[in-house]
Amino acid sequence: MLLSSPLRAEITIVNPELRESSDNFIVRAQFSYKLDKRVIGALQNGIQMTFIAEYQIEEVTPLLQFSPPFFHSNREILHGEHSFSLSYRQFNNRYYLISLDNNSHGTYSTIEEAVDRMRLRNDKLTIDKSILDRDKNYQVKIRASLDASSMPGLLKPYIYTPILWPEWKLDSGWHTIPIEALKK
Repeated sequence: MLLSSPLRAEITIVNPELRESSDNFIVRAQFSYKLDKRVIGALQNGIQMTFIAEYQIEEVTPLLQFSPPFFHSNREILHGEHSFSLSYRQFNNRYYLISLDNNSHGTYSTIEEAVDRMRLRNDKLTIDKSILDRDKNYQVKIRASLDASSMPGLLKPYIYTPILWPEWKLDSGWHTIPIEALKK
């Protein structure tokens, strides 16, 4: 599951959900990371990688009948993220995973163990219902990606050319969940 074909690596969202309590909505998500042999090779050659899971809530603004879609923009209400830094230390043959949010860390003997830790379901975004207006429409958006801005300068040109270097195009894309319960 971890290693795919030599030219394919990906991040996918597994079973995202929006849970409701009396006062809050809780966004829960789990991500699946499939790393290419070349990406793992870069780790093993000393390239540290940061992965970001992003969560945001948006007020959905209606699309006007005659306006082009590229002018349409929803208003962001709340944003949260969780970042992991993944690296490899050759002197002890171990992978290091650090949660940049709370500075918790672990060491793993295999890349599979480190990635399994990144996959754990988390409840990163809690939305207080009091900030939402019953007369408006809202949605939650979730995505995970490789943080290209944290990569060494020599790798950045490869990250920005995903057609030639697809192993560096690590982005799940946005997954959207509408918030329906306020209308009840």
